[in-house]
Amino acid sequence: MRPLLLCFSIAVALVAATPTHQVPRSERGSSSKFVNVVSNPVRHTAAFVRRQKQPANGSSDGDPLTSLSEERKAEIQKATEQFTKPLGNAAVWKEAYDFDLERGDIHDNRVFYHTIAFFQLVENSSLTLLQPKNIDGSYADQNISPVISKALQYLQFYPAQLKQPQANDPGNTIVQLSPDPQQTIASFGASGAWWPNFLKDFPPAQQKNLSALLFSEDWLHLSGYRYNLGGSGGVNDSAYASTPGRGVESFMTTDGAYDWTRDAGGVYYLKAASEAKLASITAFVNSMPSALTETKKPCGNALTAAAIPQFMAYLNEVLTHLAEEKIQIDYISPMNEPGNDFGECTQEGMSVDKTLRAEVFENVRATLVASTSPIVQKIKIMGDESSQIASDAFPDYPSWLPPTLASKYIDAIAVHMYDWPDDATLLNYRQLVINSSLPNPPPPIKQTEISSFASASGVHAPFGWTGPKMLRAEYDAGINSALDMGRYIWQWLTLVNAESWDWWTAVSNVMPCSPSTIPSPNCDYASDSGFNDGLLYIDPAYATTKDYNFYFTKRFWVFRHFSHFLRPGAVRYDVPNEILPYGTVAVAAKNVDDVYATIFINRNATGQTITMKLPGAGGKLIGAVQTTDKEDFGTVALPVVGADGTFKLDLPAKGVLTIQFSTGGARAASGPGAGKRGINVEEAGRVHSKREKRGRDWWRMR
Repeated sequence: MRPLLLCFSIAVALVAATPTHQVPRSERGSSSKFVNVVSNPVRHTAAFVRRQKQPANGSSDGDPLTSLSEERKAEIQKATEQFTKPLGNAAVWKEAYDFDLERGDIHDNRVFYHTIAFFQLVENSSLTLLQPKNIDGSYADQNISPVISKALQYLQFYPAQLKQPQANDPGNTIVQLSPDPQQTIASFGASGAWWPNFLKDFPPAQQKNLSALLFSEDWLHLSGYRYNLGGSGGVNDSAYASTPGRGVESFMTTDGAYDWTRDAGGVYYLKAASEAKLASITAFVNSMPSALTETKKPCGNALTAAAIPQFMAYLNEVLTHLAEEKIQIDYISPMNEPGNDFGECTQEGMSVDKTLRAEVFENVRATLVASTSPIVQKIKIMGDESSQIASDAFPDYPSWLPPTLASKYIDAIAVHMYDWPDDATLLNYRQLVINSSLPNPPPPIKQTEISSFASASGVHAPFGWTGPKMLRAEYDAGINSALDMGRYIWQWLTLVNAESWDWWTAVSNVMPCSPSTIPSPNCDYASDSGFNDGLLYIDPAYATTKDYNFYFTKRFWVFRHFSHFLRPGAVRYDVPNEILPYGTVAVAAKNVDDVYATIFINRNATGQTITMKLPGAGGKLIGAVQTTDKEDFGTVALPVVGADGTFKLDLPAKGVLTIQFSTGGARAASGPGAGKRGINVEEAGRVHSKREKRGRDWWRMR
């Protein structure tokens, strides 16, 4: 029980030592957010932690438990002894615990795992084991959940060794897809926040070219898009998003009137996504309109039960208008990172208490059902878009998710990953969703936002760290950041069985320099400025330089492996880690036209050779492309397939390789990119140059 008591000691000490000043919360480049650590101890606290060095052994000076009476200590001990197994998959927790024990890391994961388990005990128990007593012996009315959550926040700062089974002899181990089908892929997407506020200043030709870069089969080929329903009412608002570009015009002005000409930039790209007939378009809300808030501002507010009817009427009005305009909306997400009201107003935000979320989703469902528009009636609901797994989803889900799922108020779970959870945490997250869904099967899970993490070329170990400390200023347009992103996608597809994975913002202007004035490579990497929040970038000084080019990152090309080759309706199949080299993971799926794609992510500094076997008989290789430090989306010569269906495949060092193949009877020439063996940037440039009848100076490689 010692680790459990230690956790409480750390939690109390952390709260006692917490400063009252405000610190960066979510610096994700163009999505910087701030929060007061005292009033909101559950949120990101990366910058504060960098200033306050944490002891290597995870302990803190002093032990607040010494001030407790013996009777109180006995109560705590008795409560902790009732804990018999951790949340979800106990075997996974035990494996992580034993792994730490055997390697003796100074950053002790065991404390983190036991803290999560202990938090679950406190949160789900009627015991008042940690609440202070009044003078008369009764317990004080104090919620200790933030204290434990605070401990979780700090205790996630540890390096994640990839404890991944590996082939003893990778070169001679046959790599085969497991025969059992897993989840069906729904989409890969990105959000339209907040770059349309800048793109509306670009020449019309460039605005159109960006639509092609995002939605065309020749480029990123997104199958999902997230449109931000703005909350800013206009000049009569009492406050605005203070960071340039992060206020989004609401269709409802401050006086409560509707103006459908507002947010022209956002609507332009929403229409482009709709015209591209993407598989999934979501309208998500950071804040209800300022007109509906008591403060008349789109930030620093908490949704109340009394405000729900007006909020629902607004959603119905907007969704009905978009339907009448024949603009596709497939999902509505009525809250975004609801644990934070973004009171500093660096961006729009609205908190929603966890005890109110089920009621919100119930009202959204009732609003859609009662709509007079048949199109609106078919819109689905996702939620609750929690920011983190360990500090948000774990403690908050028990309050709202089971009743919401039991009553079928939502159609999919949406969540962010701004604590960059390790593999064990994600396996347990999936188990939490399963447990919350019983006796029904779990709903689809969508990872809907992530960005702005420190890359492997910066501060962390060869194969990555986890925890909120990953959130920091850094600009890395190269392969290291892209490989990290690739493994995050692998985590969610294979460990959580997520059906969708979305990057945060498709386009960013948070570069460390003006690329038209400082040529590459000086503008390719910066360790303490800029943010890894975009797939594409624009010159932050475009208004002065008149540079309207789009600057690519390796993240763009690695993301394209997934968005282009794993199309909606594809069924995933496992590629067991036991048959892959260490530091290599793979995602495989069969598309609706029976063309398979297997994506290999090799984070090793050396190339890896594997032997792969085609499933079934009469299989045929179709094409292969790779992304490396030197290649963006380059064609790879196909290997020779032996009579037994096996072939050698060279995985590039620090690279991503996708190979397409068919089995007997498949329509081998109809898969995404089939017959083309991948489309490199030169080929794609020629396609667009011919189609648009203009030169290729509208895009530029990084």
